[in-house]
Amino acid sequence: MNHDSISVPLGTVLTDLGAAATLLAGEDSQLSRQVRGATVFLKPEDLPDDTDIVIVCPRLETYADLKGFLAQLGGAGRVLFVSSTVAATVEEVQAVASGHLVVAVDASLNVADIIVSISRSMEVPEESVSRRLSSLQRALSQAMTEPDPIPALLNRLAHVCNATAVLVDRSGLTVQATGPVPMSLLFGEIARTEADSQKVDIDGWRGVAARISAPIQDESHFGWLLVTTRRPNFPDAYSTSAAHVAATLVEASQRMAVAARQQERAIRTAVLEEALALRREPHNPELAGRISAFGLSFAEELRTIVFRPIRSSVASRPLPPIDELSELLGMALESQSVSYLMTARDKTVTITAQCSIQTLRRIVIAEGNKLPNAHIGIGRKVHALGDILDSYQDAQLAVRTLRRNSRGPKIMAYEDFSYATRLFADVGFDKMITWAQEFLKPLEGRELLVEGLQTYFEHAQNINAAADALEIHHNSLRYRLAKAEEILEINLREPGAVSSVFLALTALELGRLQQPRPKSSGETAGNRKPSDVEATDVLPYARPPAQRGGVVQAPGR
Repeated sequence: MNHDSISVPLGTVLTDLGAAATLLAGEDSQLSRQVRGATVFLKPEDLPDDTDIVIVCPRLETYADLKGFLAQLGGAGRVLFVSSTVAATVEEVQAVASGHLVVAVDASLNVADIIVSISRSMEVPEESVSRRLSSLQRALSQAMTEPDPIPALLNRLAHVCNATAVLVDRSGLTVQATGPVPMSLLFGEIARTEADSQKVDIDGWRGVAARISAPIQDESHFGWLLVTTRRPNFPDAYSTSAAHVAATLVEASQRMAVAARQQERAIRTAVLEEALALRREPHNPELAGRISAFGLSFAEELRTIVFRPIRSSVASRPLPPIDELSELLGMALESQSVSYLMTARDKTVTITAQCSIQTLRRIVIAEGNKLPNAHIGIGRKVHALGDILDSYQDAQLAVRTLRRNSRGPKIMAYEDFSYATRLFADVGFDKMITWAQEFLKPLEGRELLVEGLQTYFEHAQNINAAADALEIHHNSLRYRLAKAEEILEINLREPGAVSSVFLALTALELGRLQQPRPKSSGETAGNRKPSDVEATDVLPYARPPAQRGGVVQAPGR
Protein backbone atom coordinates (compact mmCIF):
# COMPACT_ATOMS: atom_id res chain seq x y z
CA MET A 1 0.00 0.00 0.00
CA ASN A 2 1.50 3.33 -1.04
CA HIS A 3 -0.21 6.72 -1.30
CA ASP A 4 2.42 8.61 -3.31
CA SER A 5 0.78 12.00 -3.04
CA ILE A 6 -0.38 11.86 0.58
CA SER A 7 1.64 11.80 3.79
CA VAL A 8 0.47 12.13 7.37
CA PRO A 9 2.20 12.42 10.75
CA LEU A 10 2.99 9.14 12.48
CA GLY A 11 1.00 10.46 15.46
CA THR A 12 -2.15 10.49 13.31
CA VAL A 13 -1.65 6.81 12.46
CA LEU A 14 -1.20 5.93 16.15
CA THR A 15 -4.28 7.93 17.07
CA ASP A 16 -6.39 5.95 14.62
CA LEU A 17 -5.15 2.72 16.21
CA GLY A 18 -5.91 4.15 19.66
CA ALA A 19 -4.93 2.15 22.74
CA ALA A 20 -3.88 -0.79 20.55
CA ALA A 21 -0.60 0.95 19.59
CA THR A 22 2.29 1.96 21.87
CA LEU A 23 5.53 3.71 20.92
CA LEU A 24 8.41 1.60 22.27
CA ALA A 25 11.40 3.35 20.70
CA GLY A 26 11.54 7.00 19.65
CA GLU A 27 10.90 10.47 21.06
CA ASP A 28 7.54 12.17 21.31
CA SER A 29 8.79 14.87 18.97
CA GLN A 30 9.21 12.21 16.26
CA LEU A 31 5.45 11.63 16.16
CA SER A 32 5.31 14.49 13.68
CA ARG A 33 7.43 12.34 11.35
CA GLN A 34 5.61 11.98 8.01
CA VAL A 35 4.70 8.52 6.68
CA ARG A 36 2.94 7.79 3.40
CA GLY A 37 2.34 4.08 3.09
CA ALA A 38 2.83 0.63 4.59
CA THR A 39 4.16 -2.76 3.57
CA VAL A 40 4.11 -6.19 5.17
CA PHE A 41 7.63 -7.61 5.65
CA LEU A 42 7.78 -11.36 5.08
CA LYS A 43 11.12 -11.80 3.26
CA PRO A 44 14.17 -9.54 2.58
CA GLU A 45 13.03 -8.45 -0.88
CA ASP A 46 9.86 -6.97 0.72
CA LEU A 47 11.91 -4.23 2.37
CA PRO A 48 11.16 -0.94 0.54
CA ASP A 49 13.81 1.63 -0.31
CA ASP A 50 11.54 4.50 0.77
CA THR A 51 12.09 5.15 4.50
CA ASP A 52 8.69 6.88 4.74
CA ILE A 53 6.93 3.55 4.27
CA VAL A 54 5.78 1.84 7.50
CA ILE A 55 7.11 -1.73 7.79
CA VAL A 56 4.62 -4.12 9.41
CA CYS A 57 6.50 -7.14 10.79
CA PRO A 58 4.03 -9.88 11.84
CA ARG A 59 6.76 -12.53 12.19
CA LEU A 60 8.69 -10.69 14.89
CA GLU A 61 6.98 -12.30 17.89
CA THR A 62 9.74 -12.26 20.53
CA TYR A 63 12.36 -9.84 21.75
CA ALA A 64 15.06 -12.05 20.24
CA ASP A 65 13.34 -11.88 16.82
CA LEU A 66 13.15 -8.09 17.06
CA LYS A 67 16.76 -7.72 18.18
CA GLY A 68 18.01 -9.92 15.31
CA PHE A 69 15.95 -8.09 12.71
CA LEU A 70 17.14 -4.64 13.85
CA ALA A 71 20.74 -5.83 13.72
CA GLN A 72 20.29 -6.90 10.06
CA LEU A 73 18.24 -3.86 9.06
CA GLY A 74 21.02 -1.32 9.40
CA GLY A 75 20.66 2.35 8.54
CA ALA A 76 18.28 4.51 10.60
CA GLY A 77 14.95 6.28 10.47
CA ARG A 78 12.67 3.35 9.63
CA VAL A 79 9.19 2.96 11.18
CA LEU A 80 8.46 -0.59 12.34
CA PHE A 81 5.19 -2.05 13.60
CA VAL A 82 5.75 -5.22 15.66
CA SER A 83 3.52 -7.45 17.79
CA SER A 84 3.17 -6.67 21.50
CA THR A 85 4.22 -10.29 22.14
CA VAL A 86 7.86 -9.15 21.94
CA ALA A 87 7.36 -8.53 25.70
CA ALA A 88 10.25 -6.09 25.97
CA THR A 89 10.54 -2.94 28.03
CA VAL A 90 10.91 0.49 26.45
CA GLU A 91 14.51 0.64 27.69
CA GLU A 92 15.37 -2.74 26.11
CA VAL A 93 13.94 -1.79 22.73
CA GLN A 94 15.57 1.66 22.73
CA ALA A 95 18.92 0.01 23.43
CA VAL A 96 18.78 -1.94 20.14
CA ALA A 97 16.61 0.38 18.00
CA SER A 98 19.59 2.22 16.44
CA GLY A 99 17.52 5.27 15.51
CA HIS A 100 14.50 3.36 14.19
CA LEU A 101 10.97 4.07 15.47
CA VAL A 102 9.37 0.91 16.91
CA VAL A 103 5.63 0.66 17.59
CA ALA A 104 4.11 -2.30 19.45
CA VAL A 105 0.62 -3.27 18.24
CA ASP A 106 -1.84 -5.34 20.26
CA ALA A 107 -1.48 -9.00 19.38
CA SER A 108 -5.25 -9.30 18.98
CA LEU A 109 -5.03 -7.21 15.78
CA ASN A 110 -4.19 -9.06 12.61
CA VAL A 111 -2.10 -7.64 9.79
CA ALA A 112 -5.18 -6.65 7.78
CA ASP A 113 -6.50 -4.54 10.66
CA ILE A 114 -3.22 -2.65 10.87
CA ILE A 115 -3.00 -2.05 7.13
CA VAL A 116 -6.62 -0.85 6.96
CA SER A 117 -6.02 1.51 9.86
CA ILE A 118 -2.92 2.98 8.24
CA SER A 119 -4.75 3.25 4.92
CA ARG A 120 -7.61 5.06 6.62
CA SER A 121 -5.17 7.59 8.03
CA MET A 122 -3.87 8.22 4.49
CA GLU A 123 -7.28 9.21 3.13
CA VAL A 124 -7.74 12.75 1.89
CA PRO A 125 -8.95 15.07 4.69
CA GLU A 126 -12.50 15.40 3.37
CA GLU A 127 -12.98 11.64 3.51
CA SER A 128 -11.20 10.96 6.78
CA VAL A 129 -12.57 13.67 9.08
CA SER A 130 -15.82 11.88 9.94
CA ARG A 131 -14.02 8.56 10.34
CA ARG A 132 -11.44 10.03 12.68
CA LEU A 133 -13.97 11.91 14.78
CA SER A 134 -16.17 8.83 15.07
CA SER A 135 -13.18 6.75 16.07
CA LEU A 136 -12.15 9.42 18.57
CA GLN A 137 -15.59 9.61 20.16
CA ARG A 138 -15.83 5.83 20.36
CA ALA A 139 -12.37 5.50 21.93
CA LEU A 140 -13.11 8.12 24.60
CA SER A 141 -16.68 6.97 25.27
CA GLN A 142 -15.51 3.47 26.11
CA ALA A 143 -13.94 4.92 29.28
CA MET A 144 -17.44 5.65 30.61
CA THR A 145 -17.98 1.93 31.17
CA GLU A 146 -15.10 1.75 33.66
CA PRO A 147 -15.83 1.62 37.43
CA ASP A 148 -14.02 4.96 37.84
CA PRO A 149 -14.77 6.70 34.53
CA ILE A 150 -13.04 10.09 34.98
CA PRO A 151 -9.47 8.74 35.54
CA ALA A 152 -10.02 6.22 32.71
CA LEU A 153 -11.22 8.99 30.39
CA LEU A 154 -8.22 11.20 31.16
CA ASN A 155 -5.82 8.33 30.56
CA ARG A 156 -7.37 7.65 27.14
CA LEU A 157 -7.32 11.36 26.31
CA ALA A 158 -3.65 11.59 27.26
CA HIS A 159 -2.87 8.60 25.06
CA VAL A 160 -4.85 9.95 22.10
CA CYS A 161 -3.20 13.38 22.29
CA ASN A 162 0.19 12.11 23.45
CA ALA A 163 0.07 14.77 26.17
CA THR A 164 -0.82 15.23 29.83
CA ALA A 165 -4.51 15.54 30.71
CA VAL A 166 -5.56 17.41 33.86
CA LEU A 167 -8.98 18.07 35.41
CA VAL A 168 -9.02 21.09 37.76
CA ASP A 169 -11.82 22.73 39.70
CA ARG A 170 -12.70 26.42 39.36
CA SER A 171 -10.25 27.29 42.16
CA GLY A 172 -7.35 25.72 40.29
CA LEU A 173 -7.06 22.64 42.52
CA THR A 174 -6.17 19.45 40.66
CA VAL A 175 -8.95 16.86 40.75
CA GLN A 176 -7.30 14.28 38.48
CA ALA A 177 -4.11 14.29 36.39
CA THR A 178 -2.21 11.82 34.24
CA GLY A 179 1.15 13.42 34.94
CA PRO A 180 2.96 16.39 36.52
CA VAL A 181 2.36 19.89 35.13
CA PRO A 182 2.98 23.42 36.53
CA MET A 183 -0.69 23.85 37.39
CA SER A 184 -0.39 27.23 39.14
CA LEU A 185 1.34 28.68 36.05
CA LEU A 186 -1.15 27.19 33.60
CA PHE A 187 -4.25 28.02 35.64
CA GLY A 188 -3.16 31.64 35.89
CA GLU A 189 -3.32 31.73 32.11
CA ILE A 190 -6.63 29.83 31.87
CA ALA A 191 -8.42 31.98 34.47
CA ARG A 192 -7.85 35.18 32.50
CA THR A 193 -11.01 34.72 30.42
CA GLU A 194 -14.49 33.21 30.68
CA ALA A 195 -14.30 31.56 27.24
CA ASP A 196 -15.56 27.99 26.90
CA SER A 197 -12.36 26.95 25.12
CA GLN A 198 -8.93 28.51 24.87
CA LYS A 199 -5.39 27.79 23.74
CA VAL A 200 -2.55 27.88 26.27
CA ASP A 201 1.03 28.85 25.43
CA ILE A 202 3.23 29.88 28.33
CA ASP A 203 6.87 29.12 29.21
CA GLY A 204 7.07 26.32 26.64
CA TRP A 205 3.84 24.63 27.74
CA ARG A 206 1.25 24.41 24.98
CA GLY A 207 -2.25 23.04 25.18
CA VAL A 208 -5.99 23.50 25.02
CA ALA A 209 -8.41 24.04 27.93
CA ALA A 210 -12.13 23.25 27.77
CA ARG A 211 -14.49 24.69 30.36
CA ILE A 212 -16.51 22.11 32.35
CA SER A 213 -20.08 23.14 33.18
CA ALA A 214 -21.27 22.57 36.75
CA PRO A 215 -23.53 19.54 37.30
CA ILE A 216 -25.71 21.77 39.53
CA GLN A 217 -27.41 24.69 37.80
CA ASP A 218 -26.88 27.09 40.71
CA GLU A 219 -23.09 27.06 40.14
CA SER A 220 -21.32 28.91 37.32
CA HIS A 221 -18.94 26.13 36.26
CA PHE A 222 -17.06 23.18 37.74
CA GLY A 223 -13.60 23.87 36.34
CA TRP A 224 -11.45 23.06 33.33
CA LEU A 225 -10.15 20.08 31.37
CA LEU A 226 -6.62 20.83 30.21
CA VAL A 227 -4.51 18.87 27.71
CA THR A 228 -0.93 20.12 27.59
CA THR A 229 2.62 19.21 26.57
CA ARG A 230 5.91 20.90 25.74
CA ARG A 231 5.83 19.53 22.18
CA PRO A 232 5.94 22.15 19.38
CA ASN A 233 2.90 22.65 17.13
CA PHE A 234 0.53 21.44 19.85
CA PRO A 235 -2.45 21.36 19.94
CA ASP A 236 -3.52 20.44 16.45
CA ALA A 237 -7.17 20.30 15.32
CA TYR A 238 -7.46 16.64 16.28
CA SER A 239 -6.21 17.18 19.86
CA THR A 240 -8.52 20.16 20.25
CA SER A 241 -11.48 18.05 19.14
CA ALA A 242 -10.44 15.29 21.55
CA ALA A 243 -10.36 17.77 24.46
CA HIS A 244 -13.84 19.03 23.62
CA VAL A 245 -15.28 15.51 23.30
CA ALA A 246 -13.68 14.52 26.62
CA ALA A 247 -15.03 17.67 28.32
CA THR A 248 -18.54 16.77 27.22
CA LEU A 249 -18.10 13.26 28.62
CA VAL A 250 -16.81 14.64 31.93
CA GLU A 251 -19.90 16.85 32.21
CA ALA A 252 -22.16 13.90 31.43
CA SER A 253 -20.40 11.71 34.00
CA GLN A 254 -20.72 14.36 36.71
CA ARG A 255 -24.42 14.89 35.99
CA MET A 256 -25.06 11.15 36.17
CA ALA A 257 -23.13 11.00 39.46
CA VAL A 258 -25.23 13.84 40.92
CA ALA A 259 -28.46 12.20 39.78
CA ALA A 260 -27.41 8.86 41.25
CA ARG A 261 -26.42 10.52 44.50
CA GLN A 262 -29.74 12.37 44.73
CA GLN A 263 -31.62 9.14 44.11
CA GLU A 264 -29.61 7.30 46.75
CA ARG A 265 -30.14 10.14 49.23
CA ALA A 266 -33.88 10.01 48.58
CA ILE A 267 -33.88 6.29 49.36
CA ARG A 268 -31.84 6.85 52.54
CA THR A 269 -34.32 9.54 53.58
CA ALA A 270 -37.35 7.31 52.95
CA VAL A 271 -35.86 4.44 54.96
CA LEU A 272 -34.93 6.66 57.92
CA GLU A 273 -38.29 8.44 57.88
CA GLU A 274 -40.02 5.07 58.03
CA ALA A 275 -37.83 3.99 60.94
CA LEU A 276 -38.55 7.22 62.83
CA ALA A 277 -42.27 6.69 62.30
CA LEU A 278 -42.28 3.31 64.06
CA ARG A 279 -44.08 3.92 67.34
CA ARG A 280 -46.55 1.15 67.98
CA GLU A 281 -44.97 -1.53 65.76
CA PRO A 282 -41.19 -1.34 66.29
CA HIS A 283 -40.59 -4.79 64.74
CA ASN A 284 -40.41 -4.76 60.97
CA PRO A 285 -38.08 -7.38 59.42
CA GLU A 286 -38.48 -5.93 55.93
CA LEU A 287 -37.44 -2.44 57.06
CA ALA A 288 -34.56 -3.86 59.08
CA GLY A 289 -33.35 -5.62 55.94
CA ARG A 290 -33.49 -2.41 53.93
CA ILE A 291 -31.46 -0.65 56.62
CA SER A 292 -28.87 -3.44 56.52
CA ALA A 293 -28.60 -2.98 52.75
CA PHE A 294 -26.98 0.41 53.42
CA GLY A 295 -24.25 -1.20 55.52
CA LEU A 296 -25.80 -0.51 58.94
CA SER A 297 -25.67 -3.19 61.64
CA PHE A 298 -27.42 -3.29 65.00
CA ALA A 299 -24.55 -5.46 66.30
CA GLU A 300 -22.12 -2.51 66.16
CA GLU A 301 -22.39 0.98 67.64
CA LEU A 302 -25.21 2.79 65.88
CA ARG A 303 -26.59 6.20 66.89
CA THR A 304 -29.03 8.81 65.70
CA ILE A 305 -27.69 12.36 65.37
CA VAL A 306 -29.48 15.67 64.94
CA PHE A 307 -27.50 18.53 63.35
CA ARG A 308 -29.08 21.98 63.79
CA PRO A 309 -27.12 24.84 62.14
CA ILE A 310 -26.84 28.11 64.06
CA ARG A 311 -25.46 31.55 63.36
CA SER A 312 -22.79 32.54 65.85
CA SER A 313 -23.40 36.25 65.26
CA VAL A 314 -25.37 38.65 63.13
CA ALA A 315 -22.29 39.27 60.97
CA SER A 316 -21.52 35.58 60.45
CA ARG A 317 -21.99 33.89 57.09
CA PRO A 318 -25.57 32.94 56.19
CA LEU A 319 -26.69 29.41 56.88
CA PRO A 320 -26.55 27.06 53.88
CA PRO A 321 -29.78 25.60 52.47
CA ILE A 322 -30.77 22.39 54.23
CA ASP A 323 -30.20 20.30 51.07
CA GLU A 324 -26.68 21.68 50.69
CA LEU A 325 -25.98 20.95 54.35
CA SER A 326 -27.20 17.38 53.87
CA GLU A 327 -24.80 17.00 50.94
CA LEU A 328 -21.87 18.32 53.00
CA LEU A 329 -22.62 15.99 55.90
CA GLY A 330 -23.06 13.02 53.56
CA MET A 331 -19.67 13.62 51.91
CA ALA A 332 -18.02 14.09 55.34
CA LEU A 333 -19.35 10.72 56.55
CA GLU A 334 -18.42 8.96 53.30
CA SER A 335 -14.88 10.35 53.48
CA GLN A 336 -14.47 8.35 56.72
CA SER A 337 -16.29 5.28 55.32
CA VAL A 338 -19.18 5.70 57.76
CA SER A 339 -22.46 4.02 56.76
CA TYR A 340 -25.52 6.19 57.35
CA LEU A 341 -29.13 7.12 56.66
CA MET A 342 -30.13 10.79 56.48
CA THR A 343 -33.19 13.01 56.30
CA ALA A 344 -33.86 16.73 56.63
CA ARG A 345 -36.71 17.86 58.83
CA ASP A 346 -37.66 21.14 60.54
CA LYS A 347 -34.42 23.05 59.76
CA THR A 348 -32.31 20.15 61.03
CA VAL A 349 -30.54 17.19 59.48
CA THR A 350 -31.18 13.84 61.13
CA ILE A 351 -28.66 11.03 60.65
CA THR A 352 -28.49 7.42 61.81
CA ALA A 353 -24.82 6.51 61.50
CA GLN A 354 -22.57 3.57 62.26
CA CYS A 355 -20.04 5.45 64.34
CA SER A 356 -19.04 6.28 67.90
CA ILE A 357 -19.25 9.67 69.59
CA GLN A 358 -15.48 10.06 69.26
CA THR A 359 -15.60 9.31 65.53
CA LEU A 360 -18.31 11.91 64.98
CA ARG A 361 -16.33 14.52 66.90
CA ARG A 362 -13.27 13.80 64.74
CA ILE A 363 -15.33 14.14 61.56
CA VAL A 364 -16.74 17.51 62.64
CA ILE A 365 -13.26 18.77 63.58
CA ALA A 366 -11.73 17.48 60.33
CA GLU A 367 -14.34 19.29 58.21
CA GLY A 368 -13.52 22.59 59.89
CA ASN A 369 -15.04 25.60 58.14
CA LYS A 370 -16.78 23.46 55.52
CA LEU A 371 -19.61 22.92 58.01
CA PRO A 372 -21.55 25.79 59.61
CA ASN A 373 -21.68 26.29 63.36
CA ALA A 374 -24.27 23.94 64.79
CA HIS A 375 -25.77 22.30 67.82
CA ILE A 376 -25.26 18.56 67.48
CA GLY A 377 -27.26 16.10 69.54
CA ILE A 378 -26.28 12.41 69.73
CA GLY A 379 -28.78 9.85 70.92
CA ARG A 380 -28.33 6.60 72.82
CA LYS A 381 -26.93 3.48 71.20
CA VAL A 382 -29.34 1.69 68.86
CA HIS A 383 -29.56 -2.07 69.48
CA ALA A 384 -32.77 -2.79 67.54
CA LEU A 385 -35.03 -1.20 64.97
CA GLY A 386 -37.37 0.26 67.59
CA ASP A 387 -34.46 2.04 69.31
CA ILE A 388 -33.94 4.42 66.38
CA LEU A 389 -36.88 6.58 67.45
CA ASP A 390 -35.68 6.66 71.08
CA SER A 391 -32.19 7.66 69.94
CA TYR A 392 -33.68 10.37 67.72
CA GLN A 393 -35.67 11.77 70.64
CA ASP A 394 -32.51 11.80 72.76
CA ALA A 395 -30.70 13.77 70.03
CA GLN A 396 -33.55 16.28 69.78
CA LEU A 397 -33.51 16.70 73.53
CA ALA A 398 -29.74 17.26 73.45
CA VAL A 399 -30.09 19.98 70.81
CA ARG A 400 -32.84 21.64 72.81
CA THR A 401 -30.63 21.60 75.90
CA LEU A 402 -27.66 23.06 74.02
CA ARG A 403 -29.80 25.95 72.82
CA ARG A 404 -30.27 27.05 76.43
CA ASN A 405 -26.60 28.02 76.73
CA SER A 406 -25.15 29.90 73.75
CA ARG A 407 -21.64 29.88 75.25
CA GLY A 408 -21.59 26.21 76.18
CA PRO A 409 -20.49 23.16 74.16
CA LYS A 410 -21.90 22.57 70.70
CA ILE A 411 -22.09 18.76 70.91
CA MET A 412 -24.03 16.76 73.50
CA ALA A 413 -24.57 13.02 73.67
CA TYR A 414 -27.05 10.96 75.67
CA GLU A 415 -24.21 10.08 78.07
CA ASP A 416 -23.72 13.82 78.79
CA PHE A 417 -27.30 14.38 80.01
CA SER A 418 -27.91 15.79 83.48
CA TYR A 419 -29.96 13.80 85.96
CA ALA A 420 -33.18 15.62 85.07
CA THR A 421 -32.58 15.36 81.31
CA ARG A 422 -31.70 11.66 81.55
CA LEU A 423 -34.90 11.13 83.53
CA PHE A 424 -36.83 12.90 80.74
CA ALA A 425 -35.27 10.68 78.08
CA ASP A 426 -35.76 7.39 79.91
CA VAL A 427 -39.31 8.06 81.08
CA GLY A 428 -40.37 8.34 77.45
CA PHE A 429 -41.72 11.15 75.34
CA ASP A 430 -45.35 10.05 75.39
CA LYS A 431 -45.53 10.25 79.17
CA MET A 432 -43.54 13.48 79.29
CA ILE A 433 -45.83 15.11 76.73
CA THR A 434 -48.89 14.05 78.72
CA TRP A 435 -47.40 15.43 81.96
CA ALA A 436 -46.34 18.63 80.20
CA GLN A 437 -49.87 19.18 78.92
CA GLU A 438 -51.22 18.77 82.43
CA PHE A 439 -48.57 21.07 83.95
CA LEU A 440 -49.06 23.87 81.40
CA LYS A 441 -52.83 23.50 81.03
CA PRO A 442 -53.47 26.70 83.08
CA LEU A 443 -51.70 28.64 80.29
CA GLU A 444 -53.95 27.26 77.55
CA GLY A 445 -55.17 30.18 75.44
CA ARG A 446 -52.44 32.49 76.83
CA GLU A 447 -50.09 32.27 73.83
CA LEU A 448 -48.14 35.42 74.71
CA LEU A 449 -47.17 33.97 78.09
CA VAL A 450 -46.09 30.66 76.57
CA GLU A 451 -44.13 32.51 73.90
CA GLY A 452 -42.37 34.56 76.57
CA LEU A 453 -41.36 31.42 78.50
CA GLN A 454 -40.11 29.67 75.35
CA THR A 455 -37.99 32.61 74.22
CA TYR A 456 -36.69 33.16 77.76
CA PHE A 457 -35.30 29.61 77.91
CA GLU A 458 -34.03 29.68 74.31
CA HIS A 459 -31.83 32.64 75.26
CA ALA A 460 -30.29 31.07 78.35
CA GLN A 461 -32.73 32.93 80.67
CA ASN A 462 -31.33 36.27 79.51
CA ILE A 463 -34.18 38.80 79.79
CA ASN A 464 -32.65 41.41 77.47
CA ALA A 465 -31.66 38.92 74.74
CA ALA A 466 -35.09 37.28 74.83
CA ALA A 467 -36.85 40.66 74.68
CA ASP A 468 -34.74 41.67 71.69
CA ALA A 469 -35.68 38.42 69.94
CA LEU A 470 -39.37 39.15 70.58
CA GLU A 471 -38.89 42.79 69.57
CA ILE A 472 -40.52 44.04 72.79
CA HIS A 473 -39.32 46.04 75.78
CA HIS A 474 -37.64 44.00 78.50
CA ASN A 475 -40.24 45.18 81.03
CA SER A 476 -42.99 43.70 78.85
CA LEU A 477 -41.20 40.34 78.98
CA ARG A 478 -40.75 40.62 82.75
CA TYR A 479 -44.50 41.17 83.06
CA ARG A 480 -45.26 38.10 80.95
CA LEU A 481 -42.92 35.90 83.01
CA ALA A 482 -44.36 37.17 86.26
CA LYS A 483 -47.89 36.50 85.03
CA ALA A 484 -46.92 32.97 84.03
CA GLU A 485 -45.39 32.38 87.46
CA GLU A 486 -48.60 33.55 89.08
CA ILE A 487 -50.84 31.30 86.98
CA LEU A 488 -48.61 28.22 87.33
CA GLU A 489 -47.98 28.97 91.03
CA ILE A 490 -44.20 28.67 90.64
CA ASN A 491 -41.10 30.83 91.19
CA LEU A 492 -38.58 30.90 88.31
CA ARG A 493 -35.84 31.70 90.78
CA GLU A 494 -36.14 28.19 92.19
CA PRO A 495 -34.12 25.46 90.36
CA GLY A 496 -36.99 22.99 90.54
CA ALA A 497 -39.38 25.40 88.84
CA VAL A 498 -36.84 26.22 86.15
CA SER A 499 -36.30 22.52 85.36
CA SER A 500 -40.04 21.80 85.37
CA VAL A 501 -40.94 24.60 82.97
CA PHE A 502 -38.00 23.91 80.67
CA LEU A 503 -38.72 20.19 80.45
CA ALA A 504 -42.43 20.76 79.93
CA LEU A 505 -41.82 23.25 77.11
CA THR A 506 -39.24 20.90 75.61
CA ALA A 507 -41.68 18.00 75.68
CA LEU A 508 -44.32 20.00 73.83
CA GLU A 509 -41.80 21.28 71.29
CA LEU A 510 -40.43 17.81 70.57
CA GLY A 511 -43.95 16.44 70.38
CA ARG A 512 -44.71 19.05 67.74
CA LEU A 513 -41.64 17.97 65.73
CA GLN A 514 -42.91 14.39 65.67
CA GLN A 515 -46.28 15.31 64.27
CA PRO A 516 -46.85 14.09 60.68
CA ARG A 517 -45.81 16.46 57.94
CA PRO A 518 -48.53 18.27 55.96
CA LYS A 519 -50.03 16.15 53.23
CA SER A 520 -48.98 16.94 49.72
CA SER A 521 -51.63 17.80 47.17
CA GLY A 522 -53.63 14.80 46.08
CA GLU A 523 -52.63 12.69 49.08
CA THR A 524 -55.40 10.62 50.56
CA ALA A 525 -55.73 8.36 53.53
CA GLY A 526 -55.25 5.39 51.26
CA ASN A 527 -51.80 6.40 49.99
CA ARG A 528 -50.23 7.94 53.07
CA LYS A 529 -46.51 7.38 53.48
CA PRO A 530 -45.10 5.36 56.41
CA SER A 531 -43.85 8.57 58.04
CA ASP A 532 -47.42 9.86 58.35
CA VAL A 533 -47.99 8.24 61.74
CA GLU A 534 -50.16 10.07 64.21
CA ALA A 535 -48.25 11.57 67.12
CA THR A 536 -49.68 12.21 70.57
CA ASP A 537 -51.80 15.37 70.63
CA VAL A 538 -50.03 18.48 71.88
CA LEU A 539 -51.33 21.85 72.94
CA PRO A 540 -51.52 24.39 70.08
CA TYR A 541 -48.92 26.78 71.48
CA ALA A 542 -48.06 28.55 68.22
CA ARG A 543 -46.09 31.77 68.48
CA PRO A 544 -48.12 34.86 67.55
CA PRO A 545 -46.56 37.88 65.82
CA ALA A 546 -45.15 40.55 68.12
CA GLN A 547 -47.04 43.34 66.37
CA ARG A 548 -50.31 43.32 68.28
CA GLY A 549 -52.15 45.64 70.63
CA GLY A 550 -50.92 45.96 74.22
CA VAL A 551 -47.25 45.10 73.49
CA VAL A 552 -44.70 47.65 74.63
CA GLN A 553 -42.11 48.07 71.84
CA ALA A 554 -38.47 48.71 72.61
CA PRO A 555 -37.10 52.11 71.48
CA GLY A 556 -36.34 52.21 67.77
CA ARG A 557 -38.36 49.05 67.01
